[in-house]
Amino acid sequence: MSTTNNLHPNGVEVSEELIEVTGGGLRIAEIVIVGLLGLLVCPPLLILAVIVAVPTLAVVLAVAAVVAAVAVPAWLIRKLLAHHRAHQSTLFLHRVVR
Repeated sequence: MSTTNNLHPNGVEVSEELIEVTGGGLRIAEIVIVGLLGLLVCPPLLILAVIVAVPTLAVVLAVAAVVAAVAVPAWLIRKLLAHHRAHQSTLFLHRVVR
């Protein structure tokens, strides 16, 4: 009645999973490299990409900074208040039991 569960996969299973998981990342890297080489071959497209990408990236980073400046303090306050509420509720229950 003793069944053994194989919790530790062998090396072949791990390597197969690793190849499967990283295969998509390698494909994306190949596409990015080909895209960059295409932009280097055709300089007007590189200039256009920089003119569009750099301001877009700057706007995205600015918006992310503003959102983070508002969201992080709100999240911290909610977490802090929830922590204190949890302690008050247990203190209340201890008083009720007595």
